[in-house]
Amino acid sequence: MVELVAGIAAGQWGMFTTAQAAAVGVSRLEVARLVDAGLVRRIRQGVHVMPGVPSDAFEEVRAEWLATDPTRTAGERRSDADPVVVSDETAAAIHGIGDLSAGGVHLTASRRLQTRQTWLSVHQRTLAAKEYQWIDGLPVTTPRRTLEDLAASGRWERSQLRDLAMDAIARGLVSRVEVARSPILVRALPELAHR
Repeated sequence: MVELVAGIAAGQWGMFTTAQAAAVGVSRLEVARLVDAGLVRRIRQGVHVMPGVPSDAFEEVRAEWLATDPTRTAGERRSDADPVVVSDETAAAIHGIGDLSAGGVHLTASRRLQTRQTWLSVHQRTLAAKEYQWIDGLPVTTPRRTLEDLAASGRWERSQLRDLAMDAIARGLVSRVEVARSPILVRALPELAHR
C-alpha cells in the first residue's frame, strides 16, 4: 500500500489525495490505517503527505490546491487550459512580495468551487494564460496580476499597495512600465503612473 501511494506522491511534493489513492487500489480505510501507523501524515481532510517530506510555508497551499480536483494528479492538471490558480495574498507570498498577512489560502478559478474550509478563499475570476505562471508545480498569478487583484480587493491601504508594488519593482518582478500600463494599478497608485 505504501509503495502505491508513494508512487503518486513522488510527482506532487510528496503528497497524495484519498481519491488518488483509491484510483490505485488503496481504500479510504487503508489510508486511515497508514495514518494511524505513522506511515503517512494527514495535512487536511483528503490530502496526505509521505513521512520524511519536510514541511514548509506552502504545504497548506499545495494541499488546498490538490483538494480542488482530488482525482487528478498535479502532472495531469498541468495541461489544463483553465486551471485553478494560486492568487492574491498567497501569490504575493510565493513571489516574495511584501509581508502581508495571508489570512488563509487564496485561489482563483473561473468556475464556482465549493469548500467548507474557513481558511480557503476562492475568487471567481477568469484569467488569461499570460496572467499566471507555473512555480514549483503550482499555477500562480503573475506578479502584475497579483498586484492588480490585491489593489482591486479593497483589503489593503494605499500605502501597503505602494510598498508591495515598489517591492515587486525592486525585485525585478515587474517594471515601472508594466505598472504604468495597468489601469487598475494606475487608479490605485497614480504616483507610479509613467511620466
